[in-house]
Parts: sequence; structure tokens; C-alpha cells
Amino acid sequence: MADDGDEGWIQRCEIIPYFRNKRTFCQGVELFVYSEMEKAEKPKPLKCPCCGELRPESECCVFISQIAHDVPNKYYGTLDGDIIGNLYWLDAQKGKVDWACDNCLKQYQALRGKTKRQLFCGTAPHFAYFDKRTICRDCGMSFIFSKEQQVHYYEKLVFWVQAERVRCDLCQSLKKTRNQLSHLLANPDYNNLEQVKEVIAIRIVLKQYRQAKHFLAVAKRNQVTESISYLIFELLKKQIAEAELTDNSAER
Repeated sequence: MADDGDEGWIQRCEIIPYFRNKRTFCQGVELFVYSEMEKAEKPKPLKCPCCGELRPESECCVFISQIAHDVPNKYYGTLDGDIIGNLYWLDAQKGKVDWACDNCLKQYQALRGKTKRQLFCGTAPHFAYFDKRTICRDCGMSFIFSKEQQVHYYEKLVFWVQAERVRCDLCQSLKKTRNQLSHLLANPDYNNLEQVKEVIAIRIVLKQYRQAKHFLAVAKRNQVTESISYLIFELLKKQIAEAELTDNSAER
């Protein structure tokens, strides 16, 4: 191990995100040698994407610690053989990284991301989560993708970090309902009372009253009049009519 002689003071490169340095190695570990290092200008403040405030590096301690130790692989830019800095830091200067200042994390306006639980490759992980406003692909209304939902998506369900939520809660629920209906109609069993009831219930939720009446009419063909199933189908017919009437009244 080198000492502080002519080679100068040695430190691991991960914790210095903004200096311009020459490379040197000690026992296979990439290091910085301060006597060979020409210190760059004082780093510019970063704009926190959570609060929108400019923060000096003294208020970005958590983020600096994350890019130093939490990311599994080194991510450094080079120019003519010299390391020019940690690219996560440089990307944060360009607004390309989700992170949060120490103040936002302390006040729980943002939640610290656990990068080792995330799935990412060739793109920055989520160093922090904060509420994001976006537009629903289906209804066109704006909605909040909350920080708690993001933790669930990227660290519990382990979606790719570049995947974005595109539907609001209501449209996402309707999409699941439509998928469920498609699954039921792929192989319909008109003699299965529970399946018929489920299809009718979904059609009513989707306000597909004409299709619900048609499906019920087909199912009733094989039923004996005054049988229990037939009487249940009559009740379902009334439910469809009442739902349609209520819907039409609300639109007026």
C-alpha cells in the first residue's frame, strides 16, 4: 500500500464525484493520488428534482453517499485517459437522475431508494422517490404517481426503473377488468351460473349494457322456465335495466 510520500495522499475514487484526476492503482483498487490531481472548480449546486431548490454539495450528502457506495458498478466518465467525474453526479446536473436533497429526505417529501433492490442496466436507478404528476394515456387526465407507489413498483414488483406508469388508478382498474372479461369470453360457459354472473357484473361496470343483455339472452336459452337459474337470470336482467336507467339519468 502506498504511503503519503512523494505520491501524496491516497483515497478511493468513489467518494470524490467532481474532481479531475489521473488514474493510479494500488493492489488492484483504483485510487486518486492528490499530488497528481488538479482540482477543478467548486462543483455547481444541484437542482433537487423534488423541491426544485439549488443545493450545494453539503446538502447532498445522502446522494453523494449513494453514488459512492450503493451502486454496484463504477460509473465514471473519462477524457484522454483521465477520470472526469462520477457520471451519476454529472447526469444529476443535467436533471437526468431521480435523487433528493438531504432536506427533502429528512422531511419525508422524498423516500430514499434502495438501488440494490432495483432492476436497471445502462440507466440510472432511482436514488430517491417523490410524487410525480403525469398524464393518463387513456382518459387524458393528470394524476399523481406517489412515492409510495413507486417504491412498490420498482422495489417490490421489481419493474425496470425506466418503466413509467401511464394510467391513473381508475383506468388501470378498468384495464384489469377488461382483461378479466376477455379471459372469460375466450371460452364462455353459459351453463356456469357463477361465470354468467361475473360476466354480467363486469359488463355493467364497463357500461356495456347491450352486450350484457345479449350474453344473458344466450345463457337463458338452455334454462328451464321457473327453474332457480332462470329466476336468477331474471334478476340479472333487472339489474342491467336499473344500471342502464341510472346511468342515463345521470347523463341528463
